[in-house]
Amino acid sequence: MSKYCFSLILIVAWGTLPAQPAAEAPFDAGRKFAAAALRQDLTVLRDSLRAVHPALYRYTPKRAWDSLFAAACRQINKPLSGTEFYAIAAPLIGRAGDIHTAVELPDPYHDYLATRSDLLPFDVRITGDSVFIASNNSTDTSIPVGSRLLNINGVPIAAVLAKLKSYFSSDGTNGTLKVRRVEQRFAFQYQFTYGYSKQFAVTYAPPGERPRTKTVAALPFAVIKENRAKNRQAYPKLKPLFPQPPYLALALHPEKQRAVLTIRWFQNDVLESNGQRFKPFVDSALGAIHQAGVRNLVIDVRNNGGGESGNASYLYAYLAGKPFRLVHCIEASPATYRADAAAGVQYAFHPATGTYRTADSTASPRQFFGLATQPSRPNPYAGAVYVLVDGLTTSAAAQFASLVKRNNRGTLIGEEAPGALAGGSGREYARFALPHSGLLTVISRYRSYLTDPNLPGEDGCVAPDHQPAASMNDLFNGVDKDLELALKLMDKSD
Repeated sequence: MSKYCFSLILIVAWGTLPAQPAAEAPFDAGRKFAAAALRQDLTVLRDSLRAVHPALYRYTPKRAWDSLFAAACRQINKPLSGTEFYAIAAPLIGRAGDIHTAVELPDPYHDYLATRSDLLPFDVRITGDSVFIASNNSTDTSIPVGSRLLNINGVPIAAVLAKLKSYFSSDGTNGTLKVRRVEQRFAFQYQFTYGYSKQFAVTYAPPGERPRTKTVAALPFAVIKENRAKNRQAYPKLKPLFPQPPYLALALHPEKQRAVLTIRWFQNDVLESNGQRFKPFVDSALGAIHQAGVRNLVIDVRNNGGGESGNASYLYAYLAGKPFRLVHCIEASPATYRADAAAGVQYAFHPATGTYRTADSTASPRQFFGLATQPSRPNPYAGAVYVLVDGLTTSAAAQFASLVKRNNRGTLIGEEAPGALAGGSGREYARFALPHSGLLTVISRYRSYLTDPNLPGEDGCVAPDHQPAASMNDLFNGVDKDLELALKLMDKSD
């Protein structure tokens, strides 16, 4: 075992090491790190994944991992900047197929772009394989919103999109989360990937017109935000890229015996910081739904960043009508197993993977929640259920959607949710910074199996039953194709 792996296990056992005081100095975004130092960081990353991750070889075999790390090591043949090393490490760790296992640049890099650099002045939306300008934040107002981007600085947009997506982790083979992350972080991620540019040669096709090319200047982020706010007034129905409060909402339509329940977070601290509490809200909402005689219920968990699995289970308990299983077993690496076994958690060795699994429903730590059979709520909702999902339906939200789909309790509408139907990693994490580059690293310590892991079948993601296609005009005009389809299905069933 290397000294770097040993250091990581100390971090796992005792929590994140306290930050060391550093002398005040201007941040240098272009600072180069010695190749030998970065190769040591790569060794730390490799040994950490091997020691901690509960299912490292589920989507990428060990031999492939060995080849990937060897190839990455060969790329580090000269001093590299933090962003150049990030370009090697981020796609590499993404091969774990785990939304909760990733590397990220430290905050000073993001702060630098936000305060001291100039950026590509476009916000985008992506539909299918097309990237559209959703907000032209540049000084050239002749470029119309809704234009399709074709090329930036000589690079076809398909290649730009593929490269930007490779930096983001997702569950299994899911790609929808990566697309939505690119939308959310387009200008920042473009600069992290392609470096600083004073100006951009942009080829675009205005709606219904032939392609043309113009050069636009990079702008400070503060100016981009000002221009974005002005542009938003022209398209007030264009939905924001991040969830906005209130995160929990209920719209009742008693005249049609319908309701729309919106859940944007399952995470208690986020909800409580905005004056909302999950379980009291759900109790009240389901009570109102019952009192109104609702027969068709839409549950909208799009753009839901997840949170407590217990909240996802609590909501589903109102739909179940009978006891149900949330988690069949939890898997851990040998290092995590040893720490848990010392605390009395009962595990069994699984020779096929070299990991340990537990179904010990008596384990008290919260990371083992859900191993016991979950009870249905009293007076559960028995009507039809339509669940709206998208590429940002993550973590506990994907678990909720999986419960609905696996138990045939409703119809899923939207795009594939980035969560494995049979389970995924998470619950508790090792968090640390790589010693030289400072890349922030998070690695899952547990994998939750939502179905019996011994059952045959592919470990697919949470796929919708219906996937309506939305045009850019739909997005600008606030046309919700997912909800629209749910209402049409209700009309057919009435």
